[in-house]
Amino acid sequence: MKYLILSLLFIVSLDASCKIPKDIKPFIQQTDINQLKKHRDIRRNFNSLKNLCVNIVSIKEGKYNWKMLLVTNPKKPKGAFWFLPHDNENTAFDAGVYATQKYGGGFLAVMANDKRYFMGQDPNRNFGETKKTAKTCSKQKYPAPKYSKTVFKIIDSYKNPQYPYMSLHNNKNGHRGNGGSGGVSILKSSKIVQSFPAFKNITKSNRGLKDEDTLIYIAGFAKKPNQTKLNRLLSLGLNTKYEIIDKNNNDCSLSNYVVLNKKTTNYYNIETQHGDLKTQKNMIDKIMGLIK
Repeated sequence: MKYLILSLLFIVSLDASCKIPKDIKPFIQQTDINQLKKHRDIRRNFNSLKNLCVNIVSIKEGKYNWKMLLVTNPKKPKGAFWFLPHDNENTAFDAGVYATQKYGGGFLAVMANDKRYFMGQDPNRNFGETKKTAKTCSKQKYPAPKYSKTVFKIIDSYKNPQYPYMSLHNNKNGHRGNGGSGGVSILKSSKIVQSFPAFKNITKSNRGLKDEDTLIYIAGFAKKPNQTKLNRLLSLGLNTKYEIIDKNNNDCSLSNYVVLNKKTTNYYNIETQHGDLKTQKNMIDKIMGLIK
């Protein structure tokens, strides 16, 4: 009987620590992690996730029935919080588990059967709330007010108010572009995305901080980044891209929504090439050391 009581107390305690905030409860499907083992991300991180709170988020809007994985730290539910829009970026997911264990808060990861797009829609180009806004975004098929508001309601429920909005991405090795297929490079710039390498010699294929695929995105309205912020990132050895946000060039991405709708430039996106988990963890530690 004594062991039964202790077991019941443990279950009650665990349920209490994984309490869902009232305003996001309608979107949450509380799930046994053992039922999610069919997903590769879950299997790969199963032992670590057992100590975290894992639930399914369901957002029905138009023809899309979005599924997302909400992972939070029961010991510290308020902390750093990350958005992971692409289900084919496995290293970003593993880095999200690492960050949640170490810094609290959690992450929200889109579930799309290990694909970049969900039913043809890029989850990171779906933050346009009106028909007028969606028309300016070539990669958004339909306006998504429910998607946009719900994702940020969840983020704001767990994010420490003093922390920035943050996301995790992976990209292709040595891809000299600024997006599209998921490849970015610190060696390329454009009219709206400026590049600031942290090192004189950037490698094209090696992993690590000096790799062209390893970088931080920041964003704002100004034509140039805040110099103090930029200098701090560069001094940490973080290649930095600065995205100029303009409502007339809104691409309906998370960064654009944060600046245009949340009215803040307090945003970081950490990018490494697929498979370079060590570097992505290192970058998370550097950013957390900067903002704490």
